Amino acid sequence: MDIETPVPEISSNQIEKTETVYFGVISRYSPRSIVSGYQPLMDYLTESTPYNFKLKLSRNYLETVNQLARGSIDFASLGNYTYIHAHENHGVRCIAMPINDEGNIENYDDIIVHQNSSITSLAELSGKSFAFASKQSFSSWMGIWMLKQAGVSLTDLSRYENLSYHDLVAEKVLRGDFDAGMVKAVVAKSYSESGIRILARSPAIPSVPLVAGAHVDTSRIRIVQQSLLRLRSLIESGDISTEGWDTEVANGFMAGHDSLFNFPRSLLGGIEQELR
Repeated sequence: MDIETPVPEISSNQIEKTETVYFGVISRYSPRSIVSGYQPLMDYLTESTPYNFKLKLSRNYLETVNQLARGSIDFASLGNYTYIHAHENHGVRCIAMPINDEGNIENYDDIIVHQNSSITSLAELSGKSFAFASKQSFSSWMGIWMLKQAGVSLTDLSRYENLSYHDLVAEKVLRGDFDAGMVKAVVAKSYSESGIRILARSPAIPSVPLVAGAHVDTSRIRIVQQSLLRLRSLIESGDISTEGWDTEVANGFMAGHDSLFNFPRSLLGGIEQELR
C-alpha cells in the first residue's frame, strides 16, 4: 500500500461531510472510559479526513471483530489476540500502531498484587486466587504463559476468573477479592498510587493495532492511515494537544504490519494447543 505520497490536506471547512465512518474499540475498558479516551481521536479524524467518524462500542471483544467482519464498522482498535484471529479469519489489516511516550510500539502486561500483599514471586501464586481480563484479551494468555514459566498452572490456583475489563481486575485486587491479577501495564500504572504493586512484567508485545476491515477500499485506508501517521508530528510541534486522550493513542502512531505479531501469534498458538 502506498503511504508515502501525500494526500491533499483536508479541512472540515472545505468539504461537506456526508459520509459517516464507524470506528470500533474492543471492550478492554468500561464504556465510559472508552468514550472519554477515544472520542478526541474521532474528532481529530473527522477534522482531518473527508469523513464523520463515530465510535461504535461493543459488549465484548468478539463483537468488535464481528462488526468488522459484517462491515458495520470500517476501522477499529483491537488487541493482539483479537487482531491475530481477525486477520486470519476475516482478512482484517493492521494500518497503524500507537507509539508510547518513548517513541516505540513496545507494550507490556503486568501481574499485580495489593501493595500490602506478602507475595513476592510468581511461584508463590500457587494456591492463590487470580483475576484475568476477558478470554479474548491477549493479557489473559500472557498471564497463563507467565505463570507456567514460573511453574504454576491454572489448576494450581485456588480459583481464577475472567472479568470484563482490565480496570475491574485492578479494582478486585485492590478490594482483596483476588490475591493477584493480570492487567495491561498502563492500567497497573494508573492504579499504582491507589495501592497496586507490580509483581512481574511480561516480555514486550506490540501495542494495540488500529485496523481496517477487509471490505474497506485502499483509497479510504490511505487517507485515514496518513491522517493517523501525521498526528505524531502535530503533537511534537505543539499544533495539537492530546491531553485527556486514551494513554495508548496519545503519542501518535507509526505504520503497522502483520509480522510485528509473530511473537504473540507463536505464544498464543502454543497455549491454545496445550489447553485443548
